[in-house]
Amino acid sequence: MKGSLESYPYYRYNLIWLVIDFIAFGTAMAFVNVNTVLPSFVNELTDSALLVGLISTLISGSWLLPQLIAANYLADKPRKKFYILLPAALGRPVWWILGGMLLVVGGRAPTLILVAFFAGLMLFMGTDGLAAVAWFDVFSKSVPAERRGRVVGASQIASGIAGVGVGWLVGRILGTDGPPFPTNYALLFFLCGFSLLVSWLALNFLREPVLKPASGPKEEGNFLRRLVGVLRTNRQFRQVTIVRLLFGLGGIATPFYMVYGTNVLKLPPETVGLATSAQVLGGILAGVGLGYIQERWGSRLVILCSTALGLGMPLLALLTQVLALQGAALSLLIAVYASIFVTVGLVNSSIMLGFINFVMELAPPHDNPTYMGLSNALTGLLLLNPVVGGWILEVTSYTVLFALAAAGAGLGLALAFGLREPRQAGNE
Repeated sequence: MKGSLESYPYYRYNLIWLVIDFIAFGTAMAFVNVNTVLPSFVNELTDSALLVGLISTLISGSWLLPQLIAANYLADKPRKKFYILLPAALGRPVWWILGGMLLVVGGRAPTLILVAFFAGLMLFMGTDGLAAVAWFDVFSKSVPAERRGRVVGASQIASGIAGVGVGWLVGRILGTDGPPFPTNYALLFFLCGFSLLVSWLALNFLREPVLKPASGPKEEGNFLRRLVGVLRTNRQFRQVTIVRLLFGLGGIATPFYMVYGTNVLKLPPETVGLATSAQVLGGILAGVGLGYIQERWGSRLVILCSTALGLGMPLLALLTQVLALQGAALSLLIAVYASIFVTVGLVNSSIMLGFINFVMELAPPHDNPTYMGLSNALTGLLLLNPVVGGWILEVTSYTVLFALAAAGAGLGLALAFGLREPRQAGNE
């Protein structure tokens, strides 16, 4: 361990700023939670399930697809920090702009607000996706593999504790006693923008270790051949990518859990805040449990836990249908419904601890941007997932949607057992 830490000269210094960045960014995303706040916001402006599903589609596509471009561009750059700060500075003010627009326009032009919202969401996620490739590289150079579980886990716990307060505040702001629409959502967007500013300032203080880049020209053809080579020669990479895609299919219903609760189960508006807090609680539990598992036994076991939890989400949603049909008490129905979002929080927080860490440990140090960019770009194959989910919902029912999600997650869980821990297996 001592030798490992000596290879990471800025570990203790960067740890402080990485944790601050992690907490501030997590807090910001809790104010505009993609599974609760944003579907509720769009649902205020339209009754189209396809547009609700479009939120997750644009988030996934805008964040994942630019990463191959970033991976190619960053391949020969000895320093990556600048390529975190610049895209973030361009995209993060979007939330301030959207909040101001809501205050000026009000609810008088819902179509205009929707267009501006989706355009702003694409800009924010696209620039964050570009920054993410550089961020993962700086993170991998700053934190030893043996310490990543505790760093990410502790950060998720701290972010989760802050997020519990955010969930309570979201419930007050969006509740019946809060400001009217759209002032309530404008306030949430402003709070998100402020938290993102804190995150960006923390990133400025990072000290980046410098690795000598791999030699050789960087023509586009070489980069494409390198991508094909990774897929052809690294069986572990192929398999974990397939598992992650099936795991993503299990999330086909995730964008609709919030609308399902308010429109079908007829739960009160304050449930948005409860669901947000429940999801944050799941993130805390992931930081405690999955963070320990990742450090003690590695990323493979975290992936197994993650895929099992992904199966649990639609099964819990199906259980609420059974309880509603049987006339169960409202308190029981709300408790089971909230457990869906606890599981969502566990699943979302497990991706960094499981899939991303797995790929980072597979990647040679100089090729980390290539592996991460390719992995995340391939996950972009799921970008139509939520739109397809919205279409399924419009032509069938929530029961069919939840059942299909369970089938996808179950298949991913079955295939995850074939993975080997990268710390033990090496690159195959």
